[in-house]
Amino acid sequence: MTDRYREPSERADAVDADVDVGGRQGNGRVEPVGLAPIRRAPRQWARDPEHEPPSLEARPRDPQRTFRRADVYTEAVVDGRVVRDNAWTRLVAWVRVALTSRAEREEADLERRLRAQLCGVTRPNIVAVVSPKGGVGKTTCTFLLGNLLAASLRLSAVAVDANPDHGTLRLLAPDGVRADRTLADAIDDMDRIDSAAKLRPYVSTLPSGLHLMGAPADPRVMKRMTPELYGGLTAFLCRFYDVVLLDLGTGLTDDLTEFAIQRADQTVVINTPEWVTTSVVLDALRYLGGERGNEHLTVVLNKAPLNAAGDRQRIEAEFRRQQVERRVVLPEDERLKTMLDSGTYTLEGLDRHTRISIKELGLAVAGQLV
Repeated sequence: MTDRYREPSERADAVDADVDVGGRQGNGRVEPVGLAPIRRAPRQWARDPEHEPPSLEARPRDPQRTFRRADVYTEAVVDGRVVRDNAWTRLVAWVRVALTSRAEREEADLERRLRAQLCGVTRPNIVAVVSPKGGVGKTTCTFLLGNLLAASLRLSAVAVDANPDHGTLRLLAPDGVRADRTLADAIDDMDRIDSAAKLRPYVSTLPSGLHLMGAPADPRVMKRMTPELYGGLTAFLCRFYDVVLLDLGTGLTDDLTEFAIQRADQTVVINTPEWVTTSVVLDALRYLGGERGNEHLTVVLNKAPLNAAGDRQRIEAEFRRQQVERRVVLPEDERLKTMLDSGTYTLEGLDRHTRISIKELGLAVAGQLV
């Protein structure tokens, strides 16, 4: 019987041994191409060569090169998960955005912008918190701002009570962490404080990481506190902190406030929605601008009622006419008041509207840090 009529199994073995892809045999015999079995390579999934990282073996050897995280994590990792950019992940992201409220998106955007400030500062920064009128919330704003800088931006920050008339900053610290010593004690012991550890007994350390340095309760001691002493204390604290916040008393023309404004890298001016307070603050802005202009100023409209948007907009319009670029509105919030009074403040425990406002204040100041 000829090769043409071999059994299929015999013919397959012969072809496997001798036939190439074109049907030619190495021994001179030719099998009919139409009957030759086709040997298929194992199936492989297609890979995108543009996004395929070169293997470690394929990379040129460089004795100076170090082994990096990017050698292992070739794709972005967010919150412990690898983020892949494909049609499915883009669809999921679009659906998530579509189902997210405007307030949630606004807060998420603020968080991203705050994270962009995490690079830190190049030198100590001094921030003065002032107002020409009393009872507007200077201490509250100093406390909120300091907590956010410490917790969200991971800056070493200290808030100093520079109010010569019974300052209350230290009382905002929870009872269990409130320091007994005051800034007057720190000034007396300055020569013996040569490390951050030795400074700790003079400050109240909050859960956020913010440090509070209180003023002495005895008015006779405060009366002896001159701008020169505060200047020495501020310079001393700049050795240990990225940001020093000065919670000043009422007014702008006393010696201590004038000194603080001149030394400060930026000034936060506190206002409230009343016409009387706004009129006084508008006059103060002309004084504070002076030769430096308004670039270093941030105006905070504090205790703003949520149901008085029209009045608030008219007040904000006045500040725009003064060419104050950074303006923040902090709403009146009973929960915030209770937190501060009870020593239980947490940013996460506040309503989203208040959280957003506090983060806007932090971003306004953080954007001017150097």
